[in-house]
Amino acid sequence: MRKTSRVAIVRAHSYEPADVEAAVARGLKLIGPLSAVLAGKKRLLLKPNLLHGDPPERCSATHPAVLGAVGKILQQEGYTVVYGDSPAVQRPRTAAQKAGYEAVAAEFGMTLADFERGEERTVPGGRQNRVFYIARGVVEAEAVINLPKMKTHGLTGMTGALKNMFGVIPGIRKAGFHARLGDAASFSRMIVDLNRMVTPTLSIMDAIQGMEGNGPRNGRPVHTGLLLFSQDPVALDATASRIMGLDPAELYLLRYAAESGLGMIAEDKIEILSLSLREARGKPYRLHPPGTRTFGTSGWQSLLKRVLIPKPVIDPRRCSRCGQCERICPVSPKALVREQKDAVPEYAYDRCIRCYCCQEICPEAVSYTHLTLP
Repeated sequence: MRKTSRVAIVRAHSYEPADVEAAVARGLKLIGPLSAVLAGKKRLLLKPNLLHGDPPERCSATHPAVLGAVGKILQQEGYTVVYGDSPAVQRPRTAAQKAGYEAVAAEFGMTLADFERGEERTVPGGRQNRVFYIARGVVEAEAVINLPKMKTHGLTGMTGALKNMFGVIPGIRKAGFHARLGDAASFSRMIVDLNRMVTPTLSIMDAIQGMEGNGPRNGRPVHTGLLLFSQDPVALDATASRIMGLDPAELYLLRYAAESGLGMIAEDKIEILSLSLREARGKPYRLHPPGTRTFGTSGWQSLLKRVLIPKPVIDPRRCSRCGQCERICPVSPKALVREQKDAVPEYAYDRCIRCYCCQEICPEAVSYTHLTLP
């Protein structure tokens, strides 16, 4: 049976710039000549996963060494390269500075693309969402080079190439989707429609240090020692899932993406280059919350959702009272409230839609538990 998608898995032991650059060069060579992959496109946007301006050792964002290595090699090949992403609550430049991107970009002459302004675009063949407001930096690029991070995720199970494209939507507009699409199934269908409109030409996943547990921001770093490359973001995420110890067919986002014709998840349809899956697999990633359950919006289904799906809780001993969880909460009225400015926020669980925006952005204290049946 002829395999239809290719994923290159390359060993990279550290974030030393020379090591990363050598690994990126190997991966690009395996995927194919850049002239063929990019098909004459010259203005390129590097789209890292910049959830928040955290230091690199926290592993919540694509490491700046990966951004720098990819940008350097592409520029040496004659391409014009910019970079950018839309963080959860910070302004793009602030997050880029704090995450170490701005220093690396300055070294290699890359400028920050406009991720604050944008314009509406219609999705050809969109099934659930047909219009998106897309950052101007994305619209102006001829091709998007996607640089996701290998991490677990509270809503979608894992976050990779497909989910990383959510960042092409500027700023607080992303929270509106969480408010309208509070369950994993509808949120995943939106991500697939978004990838139909903005399809990355190439995806390179930073899995040198991944994240397990309370991802995508507060989990534990895991040394996986890999970079993954593919022109098929679905095949890339499916392969990453297998390396993490997950079955991609059990993750709604990947299963729906494959069913929609966006890419491949079947192992016999993906050609693995360089390292084999057996060589790449390490200790399975620990998930938190365990698994992803999806329910509709009828009365009894909503009750089941409140009872069975993990709820966010705040550890008052660790809470810094920064207020980021309140600001990002997408529902109105807010599901997080506090009577005084210096108090620990409290949840109104009857309004909480379990979108985990608070968990994504919290710098310290959000974790998960389960409600119990009355």
